Amino acid sequence: MLPDLHEIRTADNVGIGYDPAGIGSRFLAFGVDTLVQGVVVIAALVVALALAPAGIAGTLAIALFLLVPLLVSVGYFAVAEALTAGRTPGKRALGLRVIRLDGGAPGLREALVRNIVRIIDLALGIGVVVMFFDRRSRRLGDLAAGTVVVREHRAPTAAAPPGLPPPILRTPDAGPAIDGVEHLGNAEWGALRTFLSRPGMAPDQRARLAAVIAERLCERLGLAPGAPERQWPPELLLERLYLQLLPRMAPAPPGHGMPV
Repeated sequence: MLPDLHEIRTADNVGIGYDPAGIGSRFLAFGVDTLVQGVVVIAALVVALALAPAGIAGTLAIALFLLVPLLVSVGYFAVAEALTAGRTPGKRALGLRVIRLDGGAPGLREALVRNIVRIIDLALGIGVVVMFFDRRSRRLGDLAAGTVVVREHRAPTAAAPPGLPPPILRTPDAGPAIDGVEHLGNAEWGALRTFLSRPGMAPDQRARLAAVIAERLCERLGLAPGAPERQWPPELLLERLYLQLLPRMAPAPPGHGMPV
């Protein structure tokens, strides 16, 4: 079963489509993350046992062998997804990422929920069954947290009219480097291009939509409330983000695309 496109509607009623990750790519990403976790678990056990008093080393070893893998399993995914806008090392390697259903990056709450429920997915063996029957290949953890895993290497499908005109920019200046821009991908770039290619909106409507998009992207970038970028006019921020993303989002020549 191929996963359905996950579409998000902007305030201007423009749809941005995300390509949900399939079961195979998610399992490969999980395999990479499992290897990373194994290294973390071994390192934690070695350090803990080396620092433990000699009299309790045996008892402590048993407790650690039971608890550390469980804690690392939940903590690794939750912390990695919350701090990297939904990209664990395994997901990044496979070109995947976790997003909320509204397109935002998962916070610590969503990351904790989806990864605590992961224990049920794995222990009862029903995660794969749920993923197979869900239209977007979501497991129980995704359903509980309101998240979905999507591909990043394939440009998002915009549900806008075909033949979208090129963006109209007020300035070709990309401005100073914006912190956290590496957290943005094809989906955000597609949304920026769609917005900047629609100059016909009423000025007040365009200003409101620009402010909404800018605020969401500032959160995804992890910009502090007092960051200079938050003081820029919203449309200027969107134009500069578009220009700074353009070099790595431009389509590759035929035959040189990244595998998905």
